[in-house]
Amino acid sequence: MYQRTESGHSKEFFNTVDAKNYFLNFTNKMKLEVEKMSDSDITSCNFQEFADYLFNKHFISPILIYETNIEKTLFETKIKIGNLLRGLPYERDFFEMDGVRITFKIPFDGEPALFEVKPSSCILSRFFTRSFVKPYEDDCGRFTLDLEYTKQELQEKGERMQEYVQNQFANEFRSYKKMIDNINVEVDQYNNGLNAMALQLLETRKKKADSFSAISSALQIPLTTSKNAPNTNPIQLKRIVRKPAIKPNIISATPESCISDYDYENINNIISMCGITMEKTARTYFANTEEELRDHLLAALNTHYEAATGETFRKIGKTDIHIEFENKAAFIGECKIWHGESMFQDAIQQVINYSTWRDLKVSVIIFNKKNQSFQPILLKIQNWTNANAVSYIHPQENIWKCKYHRNDMNVDITLTILAFDLYVDKNQFKDIRYENI
Repeated sequence: MYQRTESGHSKEFFNTVDAKNYFLNFTNKMKLEVEKMSDSDITSCNFQEFADYLFNKHFISPILIYETNIEKTLFETKIKIGNLLRGLPYERDFFEMDGVRITFKIPFDGEPALFEVKPSSCILSRFFTRSFVKPYEDDCGRFTLDLEYTKQELQEKGERMQEYVQNQFANEFRSYKKMIDNINVEVDQYNNGLNAMALQLLETRKKKADSFSAISSALQIPLTTSKNAPNTNPIQLKRIVRKPAIKPNIISATPESCISDYDYENINNIISMCGITMEKTARTYFANTEEELRDHLLAALNTHYEAATGETFRKIGKTDIHIEFENKAAFIGECKIWHGESMFQDAIQQVINYSTWRDLKVSVIIFNKKNQSFQPILLKIQNWTNANAVSYIHPQENIWKCKYHRNDMNVDITLTILAFDLYVDKNQFKDIRYENI
């Protein structure tokens, strides 16, 4: 095989912009967008909804290679061979031999600009492609790698010709995949911190608006705000160990032992948005265990509520997600991977059994990883809801908000069921991390 050079290749990979500057550019764009918000907008907007908008807008899709769909084409060409006598009088620098060029067309998905990024961890080599096509609408992108041989070289391999070429391609492509993996690691780090970064920028902008409002009040000049502006300082759930040992003032005349409807809806909305993100990048999450999927939800919840914990002891067992407010049970959630209708019913009963007289608002989060069709799962959940719920609403195809009567306590429990589809056809791509799944 003759080594490829830059000559004849239209694009060089992984050498245009440093990763640090690439991600900083996205961060600065998001920061500028938040800074341009008016005082009225920042005091009127729902932080989580706007943070979700910023997350979706500035999310970067990692590169996904479809190795099982690589195509090969064969072309006749002339191979330039260096002349060992070049430099001598009347000697040419090279001469040509009949040869072939094998072009490997490699399909991919994700952000095409990432191929121009130089990751922090690099291989000391240069990477070229003769053809590069970006993803468009429903079509994947693709790039090519070329191997060139003299006909004599291939003919000498005899029956091993195909194996020889494939091994040469595997060795060549291994370096490309390593660079892509290095870039994707930095992409995941950026994406994982995106929601928290958005909320921090919004909070900083709100503090600036609050400061201006204080000056306005001191000068007795009123601010113009939206009529629908919510409380800009909502009550948040706090971890007790982080607060001084001072009893909070009780301001409600009506006994309130459980989480408010507002916070319960907000928690389920956060879980829903996190689940939607998982579905959009299911290949990142489908190998996770129940505990690992739970941890992703906890990471999102902890950007909003400081007392979100996993595997917290509660009454007769452990619950996956448990948030407590002022020494009262506030939220119980159970994460389960779908293993059939019977185990789903067990999960419902499990979270119900965890509840006490204070735990009247619970959720069950279902993840599908094994079933190619998601609709039969949704139908089974719907049938369970029809048969067991006192009443329910069905705001989205994958969400049920139910009233469930617990006979032994003679109380109605608010139960939300959320289902997410993380099924991935593993035959569409090859990744050694998932071979045993």
